[in-house]
Amino acid sequence: MPRGSLLAVILALLLPFGARAGDVCNETSFTLDIATAWRTEAGLAAQGWTRVRPGACETTPASPAVSEQYLYARSTPAYPGGVREWRGGQEICIEPGDFSFEGLAECTALGLDSRRFRRLSNDERVRAVLVEPADFGDRAEEAGLQRLLQATGYDIRTIDGYAGRRTRREIDAFEADIGRGFGNDRVALLQALHERALELNANAGLLICNESGSDMAAALAQLRGDVWESRGWWQIAPGACARPLSGNYIANQVYFYAERLNDEPDGPLADPLAGGTQGFCIAPSRFLAEGRDDCEVRSYASVEFRQAPEPEDGTGRVTLGDLDFEETRE
Repeated sequence: MPRGSLLAVILALLLPFGARAGDVCNETSFTLDIATAWRTEAGLAAQGWTRVRPGACETTPASPAVSEQYLYARSTPAYPGGVREWRGGQEICIEPGDFSFEGLAECTALGLDSRRFRRLSNDERVRAVLVEPADFGDRAEEAGLQRLLQATGYDIRTIDGYAGRRTRREIDAFEADIGRGFGNDRVALLQALHERALELNANAGLLICNESGSDMAAALAQLRGDVWESRGWWQIAPGACARPLSGNYIANQVYFYAERLNDEPDGPLADPLAGGTQGFCIAPSRFLAEGRDDCEVRSYASVEFRQAPEPEDGTGRVTLGDLDFEETRE
């Protein structure tokens, strides 16, 4: 993907890599996109994304001799239920598409997203393994096939990594449906299933569309585990849409907010969304806030978000026009 003009002005760089490199191995049942980071004289360098299929390993950019290294992984949008993350506690800048940069610390000020990377132990710098509680190990590839068959609507009831009769029968059904056999080529079968799952599930989520006469900025609040998290902003031009949430969701666990942006020199910067029912934290620039209480104490503002609509076929759609915003101009 193109990186956008922003990366050109912040000197996005591919770094010189050592002759040795560590491995990241995927022993989960999900196809993962991974990003890595490591300490340099200029600060943290980060690079992503590398796709790793279940049961496979990919080399990392940094040599294991680099003592401070970090890893973040997320499942692709091929799976119902939203994106799963493998993360830690270190906030590091990222881009949605492919990226590579060095020495960036102020992600929000630069208009970049950030994610929490996990610092690798000494042994993990040589070989880091991403796992699930089921601990599939060398059964990860088979578990990945089962997960993708299930994601594309085939009758797989248990993800266990064992190639039973049901799994073989559903693989046969998939091959018959697409008119192609894969024999023992499991890699090609995984790729074909992943492509089909992306077609079915990548468009699931919450879509916010702007039918007002001005640019709009949207924010999202979502319950993750037992913690509410709010984040923004998604810029939406008139007539355009944004998808701030991918994957299936539960309506009462997702809320949205938006502001209609003003270009009048003597007026306020934005008109807030009307009709909100639940308070969450926001900030003027790009933000990620955990929790919904004590927003002002934590240097956020508190505003009222609306509840997301019930999704249909995995997708919820919100259309906002001028009447959805409170006029704040005098």
